[in-house]
Amino acid sequence: MPPKRTAARAPHSRWQEPFTVFQTNLQEIDATMDVEAALDVIESHGADSWLVNAGGIEAFYPTDLPFQARNPLLADRPSGDLLGDAVTAAKQRGLRVLARLDLSKVAARAAAEHPDWLFVSAAGEPQIYNALYSTCPSGAYYQERALEILDEILDRYPVDGFFFNWFNFSVRDYSEVVHGVCHCASCVKRFAEFSGGRDLPGKVDPAALGLWQRYQDATLAELARKYTDHVAPRDRDLALILPRGGGLAYHEGNNAFRHMPGRELWPHAVAEAVSAHVSARPETPLVLNAAAHVDSTYRMGAEQPEHVAQYLLQAIARGGNPSTYILGAPGRLPMTNVSMARDVTRFHREQRGLYATLRPAATIGLVRPGGGRGHAGHMEALEEFRGVYSALQQKQFAFDVLPLGELAGMAAAGALDRYRLVVLPNVGSVGPETADVLDEFVARGGNLLTTGNSMVTPGGGAESAALPALRRIGDELSGKEVWSTYATLDDQPDIDAGRFTGSVVPVYGTNARYVWRPGTAKTGSIIAQAPWGPPELSYGHTSSGYPAVATAGYGAGTSSMITWTIGRTYHEFAKTEIRDHLLRVIEPLAGLRVTAELPEQVEMILGRDDEGHVVHLLNQTGARRRSFGPHVPITGGRLVVHDATGDERATALVAGRELATRRDGDALVIDLPAVDLFEVVRIRTA
Repeated sequence: MPPKRTAARAPHSRWQEPFTVFQTNLQEIDATMDVEAALDVIESHGADSWLVNAGGIEAFYPTDLPFQARNPLLADRPSGDLLGDAVTAAKQRGLRVLARLDLSKVAARAAAEHPDWLFVSAAGEPQIYNALYSTCPSGAYYQERALEILDEILDRYPVDGFFFNWFNFSVRDYSEVVHGVCHCASCVKRFAEFSGGRDLPGKVDPAALGLWQRYQDATLAELARKYTDHVAPRDRDLALILPRGGGLAYHEGNNAFRHMPGRELWPHAVAEAVSAHVSARPETPLVLNAAAHVDSTYRMGAEQPEHVAQYLLQAIARGGNPSTYILGAPGRLPMTNVSMARDVTRFHREQRGLYATLRPAATIGLVRPGGGRGHAGHMEALEEFRGVYSALQQKQFAFDVLPLGELAGMAAAGALDRYRLVVLPNVGSVGPETADVLDEFVARGGNLLTTGNSMVTPGGGAESAALPALRRIGDELSGKEVWSTYATLDDQPDIDAGRFTGSVVPVYGTNARYVWRPGTAKTGSIIAQAPWGPPELSYGHTSSGYPAVATAGYGAGTSSMITWTIGRTYHEFAKTEIRDHLLRVIEPLAGLRVTAELPEQVEMILGRDDEGHVVHLLNQTGARRRSFGPHVPITGGRLVVHDATGDERATALVAGRELATRRDGDALVIDLPAVDLFEVVRIRTA
């Protein structure tokens, strides 16, 4: 069954409307900060909400709870209460205040008095970092004492909500030391109940990681519901911002270079995450927190201004709410890193009416693989996903990201029906419930495209009745078994003479052979492997007899298969010819409504408001190996609206002017202004 969705706010919550946040992640030495000067910066930035430290590791107010340590430097503040001063000053300006809590650690005194609150390793040791003891979400600190912290703050201050930092099990610490699964008494008891009596796994045991991850997710979701239910009787329309399970969802965008040894930055990480959330759970607003520093190990290392801005742009274009996150009181450290983020935040505030009704409008749904670290084949599936993502993005084929595990829930809500095409990139077995959902989608008239091993069981059986394949022949081919194998969509009448025409692209990663259903249409061919060395003998390729694409009708729709990992091949080789091979298959299935004539470095995100299409154009010419740098303005671009009525008017909201349009058959061509960092085009029907 799909995950249960709970209503965590009042039906007409103000947090359902667009909002903008500025987070000051304070240090002890900020206890005497000038809150009025901070608010000047926050208002100038375009934010309507201030996320400021409140409690947890250290209280920035005079707490009376014995287990919560006060910031000792509050004694140097005339009022002795930073949180109180911040709330009072913000309310006088009409700004909201979100109280930041971090329950992940406690001071040594609380740890000594309450050892049952603490993380315990498999060896029976606590986790100590910078003299603080890590706590466990299964224990009484998170489960019970946190409610007292919420009550104390709510009783004293008219805060508008809470943000919970590091709301997770501390498998790793700040130095990336892996401590593994918590073995405290609460975890031992709760995991046994959850798993039907099983023992806790050892230090990140890959075989048991999936079950442990489900236990973590269930525990944190239950905890989030507990907090939400606890504050609900106060009837104050409070925001509870949590990574999962709360009234408002949260995602952090940062460079996180420590997690990418030897790898390139995935520049679309924020757009991917926000799109996946909004596609599956549009009822839950999402906050995208863009860190203005490089990483936690270099908190004073200012991030590129373009990098912070790009993350916020990706968030607002996909329907998220922007939050800029700096270290310390504003102005204590240089702030050029958020100079361009200010432009994005101000634009979002000025266009509040547009963002209040913005929703996805792409005709393509790209399914993101499930699993995670330790999941067999996850990296291969991720590479396939990213290759298909890049191909679509570079040619401005508008798409939304759909999380694999949420497809059943989306179908139940009718959300899949807005797509003309769903693409499953090498996601493997999906299970009977998801297979049934996709079969129904195709039967109702949708199109389905799978690549690689999608919807095929490990034994080679087809999970879907809509698939053109009945079963796989033999094992999946990989590695050297597919070297020097190719695919073509074009006829090759002279292949026996070693002469090829049209496009011939390499097959990399995996491929498989199938028995096809009667009536399956076969396009192109897989060109069989031949020797790859020495050069004098590297010829002799012939048609394998298997198609490059197989398509079968099912109900009112069609299902197509590319049997090899074309996305992974494109992600690895970066050959335009491979990308175009994939898009030749996708385009006739997609029913594209708006296309573009723009360089591939411009990302186009298609949405709708109540008056027509909304097109976000993000200039990513500054993408670098590990960040975004200065961009190059793009001129001479065009949008094409297909099946136009002729009554459309187009406005460039950043440039602030109406755009020239002209008819081209049934299409409307819109000439774009120069695209600097970004442009947003609103296409209205008169």
